[in-house]
Amino acid sequence: MKNRFAKLLWASSVLLLLSGCVSYSITEREMTNYLNDNLQLNQSVGVENVMYAKLSVDDLQVKIGRSDADRVAVFANTKAQLQLLDEQDINLDLDIEFSAIPKYEQENGEIFLQSIRLEKIDQEGQLLTPEIKKLIKPAVSMIGAAMSTYPVYKLDSNTVKEALLKSSNPEVVVKNNQLVIEFFE
Repeated sequence: MKNRFAKLLWASSVLLLLSGCVSYSITEREMTNYLNDNLQLNQSVGVENVMYAKLSVDDLQVKIGRSDADRVAVFANTKAQLQLLDEQDINLDLDIEFSAIPKYEQENGEIFLQSIRLEKIDQEGQLLTPEIKKLIKPAVSMIGAAMSTYPVYKLDSNTVKEALLKSSNPEVVVKNNQLVIEFFE
């Protein structure tokens, strides 16, 4: 089995050298599915029963190169529970948008997000008061920071093309609303 894989890898390498360029495209759907399957985001900030916010991300959606040509946008449907002193808990359904620049880490064949920017926070059907924004913004920032420490996609070493890309030092670019990993000779 190993010998067969080695021959297949060698043959693929020869084809790579003859063709001059190999690329692998990751679609918005593939990245969205990877994130929803592999990333659990729950953050809390503050002091319970005083000023406290608890956020959990229910659903993530990725858009590649739509707002900014070189950035990946991540939309997070987020549930927030807020406690403000003696008042009744406030439950919010937030739509949060982050954007970031993709970066490839060769060692594990993973793509991370860097230079994360909070683009917007919206509450469905309700305006966020300055006090509420002030309370939830640190928790939202913690979600953004968590997103920068976990891969948004990982190449599969069992696929020959992905294994070749993983063993090289390719360039990651945004093209046609896809993340494209390119290896040039």
